[in-house]
Amino acid sequence: MDNLQVQQVIQQMPFFGLVSLVAIIAVAFLYSSELDERPLAVYGWLGWALTAVTASLTGIRQLGHHPEQIPVKLRPWIIPLSAALLGSIWGFAGILFVKAIPDVRQAFSEFYRPTLFAVLISWQAITALSTYITRFKSFLLFVSFAFAPGLLYLAMTPSLINNSMAGVGSLFYCFLVLAGRRLGEISFRSQWLQLRNEDLIRFLESSKNTVEDVNRQLGAEIQERRNAEAQLQEINLNLEQKVRERTLALSDINRALRSSQERLTLAIDASGIGLWDWNLVTNEIYHSNFEQLLGYSRLELKGFMGQMQKIIHPDDYAQVRRALLNHLRKRRPLYEASYRIRHRLGHWIWVEDSGRVVAWNEKGLPIRLIGTRRDITPERETEEKLRLSASVFEHAAEGIYILDNEMRYLSVNPRFTQITGYTDAELHGRHIFDEGQSQPGKQLHYPTIMQGLNHEGEWQGEITETRKNGQSFPEWLHIAAVHDGHNDLTHYVGIISDLSQRKEAEEKLRYLSNYDRLTGLANRNLFRDRLHAAILRARDHNKGLAVLYIDMDRFRTINDSLGHELGDELLKKVAERLINTAVSADTLARLGSDEFTVILDQQVTRHNLESYCERIIDELRRPFRIGEHELLLGVSIGVSLFPEHGRELQVLMNHADLALHQAKRMGGNSMRFFSEDVHVVSVEQVNLESALRKAIFRDEFVVYYQPKVCLATGLIVGMEALVRWMHPSMGLLGPGQFIPLAEEAGLISAIGEIVLDKACRQTRIWQDMGLGRISTSVNVVAQQLHRGNLLEILDRVLVNTGLDPTLLELEITESSLMEDREHVKQMLEDVRQRGIKIALDDFGTGYSSLSYLKRFPIDILKIDQSFIYEIGHNENDEAIVRAIFAMAQSLGLKVVAEGVETEEHMEFLRAESCDLVQGFYISRPVPAEDINLLLERQRQAQPLSASAG
Repeated sequence: MDNLQVQQVIQQMPFFGLVSLVAIIAVAFLYSSELDERPLAVYGWLGWALTAVTASLTGIRQLGHHPEQIPVKLRPWIIPLSAALLGSIWGFAGILFVKAIPDVRQAFSEFYRPTLFAVLISWQAITALSTYITRFKSFLLFVSFAFAPGLLYLAMTPSLINNSMAGVGSLFYCFLVLAGRRLGEISFRSQWLQLRNEDLIRFLESSKNTVEDVNRQLGAEIQERRNAEAQLQEINLNLEQKVRERTLALSDINRALRSSQERLTLAIDASGIGLWDWNLVTNEIYHSNFEQLLGYSRLELKGFMGQMQKIIHPDDYAQVRRALLNHLRKRRPLYEASYRIRHRLGHWIWVEDSGRVVAWNEKGLPIRLIGTRRDITPERETEEKLRLSASVFEHAAEGIYILDNEMRYLSVNPRFTQITGYTDAELHGRHIFDEGQSQPGKQLHYPTIMQGLNHEGEWQGEITETRKNGQSFPEWLHIAAVHDGHNDLTHYVGIISDLSQRKEAEEKLRYLSNYDRLTGLANRNLFRDRLHAAILRARDHNKGLAVLYIDMDRFRTINDSLGHELGDELLKKVAERLINTAVSADTLARLGSDEFTVILDQQVTRHNLESYCERIIDELRRPFRIGEHELLLGVSIGVSLFPEHGRELQVLMNHADLALHQAKRMGGNSMRFFSEDVHVVSVEQVNLESALRKAIFRDEFVVYYQPKVCLATGLIVGMEALVRWMHPSMGLLGPGQFIPLAEEAGLISAIGEIVLDKACRQTRIWQDMGLGRISTSVNVVAQQLHRGNLLEILDRVLVNTGLDPTLLELEITESSLMEDREHVKQMLEDVRQRGIKIALDDFGTGYSSLSYLKRFPIDILKIDQSFIYEIGHNENDEAIVRAIFAMAQSLGLKVVAEGVETEEHMEFLRAESCDLVQGFYISRPVPAEDINLLLERQRQAQPLSASAG
């Protein structure tokens, strides 16, 4: 069909080429007037048109006469390319000459060229339709390339005439496409009918010749058949006689076979065995009884051997395949395998295969294998249960023994031997209550055990038994009677558990529930029990008793800074000293953390209790040496008395705790009896602590400043920052009213950071105001030193405030240097490297060695005001002050005297060449605004000195 269509196009192509040349010449003549205006465009189009016509005719001619010279892949594209080339001639012409369409306002006689151009294109389209009538796609390419460019150009240059022409052209284009499609279908059907008719004619002629040959052959065969029929009739008569005789014999044999098969089938069904017969050549397999065995129908079993890998358990498939191959390769006389196979319902069942090859070919290869398959799942389950039972018996965590119906040992497991020491061989055949076995526990409980076995079939309970080595141990025994299906007694089974570890664990748990694990002292539970008992005894004998609450001062700081392990060691040493000191105590207990309690029920007078507490305080005040650390602790003690302070356990404990807190608020290292005043103060302190926590977030703290004066110049050169609390209801509170509480509550570090930030900001303001280089000292407590983040806080505050570090001083106390000295020394050196000065506050009042001045990076000594206060009245204090000056000068340290209140103090300190002084004589601590006035007056009075200072 395709070749016929191509030939038709090739035949029509010369005429179509001729028409195209005529139309091209006509258009060239029609628009010859355009040569003057656009010669290049006209000649270019004319050249392209002639070239396209020539190329198309040449390609079509080559396709018709010499197709072998054209590449195979290019042949189908010759006709479409020729159509596109010929169509592009008129597409380009439409773009070039469409500008010649006159304006609607011109004379009607000017429309002849566009009209003739449209007629020529239509003529070309109709000619192309007749040429490509059998190749619709080629025709579609021609009309698309011929019409689409001109129509698009008309649409892009709108005018009344252009719009009309574009509309008419579009309608004509659609008409051509539809007409081409329809004519193509008609032509295709016409050609198809033509080809079919030609084929039919050829077929009829061939059939005619074939029929004639067949007729001739049939004539000859008919004659031969007539001869053969005569022979067959004679043979059939003989065969009929033999078939009748053989049929009677086969009927007898079949009846016997059916009877035998029925018996075999019934026997197989009864035994649950399935037969299989596998033809290895055709891979066909016959099954019997498998639907009952595996649930698969006969239709499903046809492909059974191909499904073996899917339905045999993955763990068993390899060994089944191996057993089969070993037999087929004559390595084993029989094929035998036990494996799991999937039932049609999805569960696994155990089967056992047994078979052998019954036929071999001439090459020695097996061709037929016959065998049986039976369900052994119940047997396997029974074996598994027996195996599990044996495994449980051998590996049980409890001792197990089995007795016969006369209570003689049949078997014991290894755990029984581990517990008792008796082996299975030693006990076999011996009676369980044999006296020679030396088991008094069973002998003692024999009547009870036998009564339970006879009435309830079992007995269990705890007995004390004896091992083979003579060691007694607690044992839990459970023994039960075993009966058979006729309810006859056959055996006894006993289970024993060694309770030794359980008893030890209970004892240990009992100890841990009553004693502190760290110190070995009584814990809170035991303390409450003993206090309750002591109260009952005191009531019965009308006697008194005392409850002492003991708490370590500053233990939390040590524990947080040096670590909990060191804290635990410290608590152990504290407990040891308390044990050695509180020898007369009824009970010494640790309630938790650093809290200890003592119950005293002898000599509980106030005088004796005060002496007793003083001994405890003195003992715990001595330094503790733990590793490389030498630690100093204080201790606070609260005391409540029975019946004076309470007659109930909880009341006495609460009152002792309140007294303890009052002792800590008094500075620690003291004892305090409970009183109603203590209770009231405690409530106030609780409220004050809550308000103190809120004050940190509400920014209620303000900083007052006390000036420091240089005795050499008489100028103010520094300030000490002192915190005050602007309480919402109580007004301005001094540090003595809340600092001890802040230290106890762990809030002092947060308050210290606030003071540091405010003091640095104010110092920077004084510097920006031109009031001189005023340095400010800020107090740092031990807790801030040991928290580990002091350097980070200093760096952050200095960066945020922009203060020169040389204008900042940190004041620390002697007691801050006593703990973790190496850590503190390193931190102070890091502070000093930043340019910050370090002052040792309250010098002379502590208990540290003077060698600390040499070991630690100290810049300034501040003499405590208690020494300054007695100047002029106490020669000893004056001597101490002179000694401090001499020592400071020899070490190159500056000295600040605080607490200067009189002119006499000033004269003495000036005579001793003291560097700086501060005190009420100069100024009380005042707000920053008042300091501004003082510094402003100083600048006006001594501008040169102030700038130099």
